[in-house]
Amino acid sequence: MGFFSGRNGNQRYGVLLDIGSGSVLAAIVHSDPGQKHPRVVWSHREHAPLRNIDTLTQSAKAVMSALVNVSMQLDAEGRKALYEYNNSAKLSVLQCSISAPWSYTVTKTANFSHESAFVITSEMIAELKESIEQQIEDDLNNTDSLKDLGLQVIAHTTMDMQSNGYRVMKPQGQKANTFSISHASVVAQEYLIDAIDEMQKKLFVETTAHKLSFMLMLFSIARQLFPETYDISLIDVTYEATEIGIVRDGTLSYSTHTPFGSFSLAREISAITKVPLHEAFSYLHTEKPYSFLNNVSDNQKKDIEKVFEEYTKKVTDLFHETGDTLSMPKRIAVHSDLHSEPLFLDLIKNAAKRVLKTEPHITPISAEIISKAYEIDPEEAKKSVSGDTALLLSAQFFHKDAGEHNFQYF
Repeated sequence: MGFFSGRNGNQRYGVLLDIGSGSVLAAIVHSDPGQKHPRVVWSHREHAPLRNIDTLTQSAKAVMSALVNVSMQLDAEGRKALYEYNNSAKLSVLQCSISAPWSYTVTKTANFSHESAFVITSEMIAELKESIEQQIEDDLNNTDSLKDLGLQVIAHTTMDMQSNGYRVMKPQGQKANTFSISHASVVAQEYLIDAIDEMQKKLFVETTAHKLSFMLMLFSIARQLFPETYDISLIDVTYEATEIGIVRDGTLSYSTHTPFGSFSLAREISAITKVPLHEAFSYLHTEKPYSFLNNVSDNQKKDIEKVFEEYTKKVTDLFHETGDTLSMPKRIAVHSDLHSEPLFLDLIKNAAKRVLKTEPHITPISAEIISKAYEIDPEEAKKSVSGDTALLLSAQFFHKDAGEHNFQYF
């Protein structure tokens, strides 16, 4: 099945929220199973104020403020746009993806084995899932550092099931000596979840809420983009964070992040050069992101190069943290703001080379999404399509039939 293959079924309309580390996107989309890609009826991304932020708490308050502002626009402008598009359309789903550092995706594996063969039953699968979910709940409740964060489980999904070491889709009724299941849970900040739930009750009570991590959504889309790739490092660069997900044998096995992204880099550059923060931010969003170094003093250039080096080191440290004893996968997929891709592809490539000791294979997901969605040359797409590829990614995730996701939402 192709990336945007259509299916028979009912058309759907949904509200999309994408809560990033420093911004919030709201959109209304129309999914017609007979079409190759969904239609974005209306969208708006509200950025947190681009200013100096010293703590994560300050950043969280800024994102919460952005959520309130974008909700008001969604209720007014979004509804109006939907009515003009189709005055009989009914919104059925509120899909909300949440990026690091506000969400975490945790994958654990449970095993069952016996000397003699046993029959795999639905009850056995359910018990193994329950044991993993209980283990994650216990970790949240008993680990002081996690308990202080106020995290809440918002979604579960089964990543993988193996019978006698072989992957199986429907193992019920099969005989085996060993059976294992890998199960992922998404946890997110409680105060953010409460704000989303309150918004839904006030504005979109008729919808069903689907909340999950952006990394889990990115993993789902990556499986469509790279169906023959089973080991890959997924990277999501947002304004205030950089998150990686390690995919082993087709399973998102581990994710981690550093609270440092494109806004963070811009703040450092602004402090060194004394230029306004928005100007420093614009330096990073060009085809030649290092060209501004030609217009600064030698001392400033050295200090800025140290900033880039520090970011590269942060990403290098993330690549060493894979959740197992293996090295990071050599195949890397990077998702970032479309116009910041040249910079982050270069920085991430440098970090990966330090870990792998060889040249990595890096694919920019933004260009892949645009070329698949619009079936035109990516370079042409850059001129005519919004650089907010998180919107395209979220819309495509919504476009998939609900049965394909295999997610349990809370």
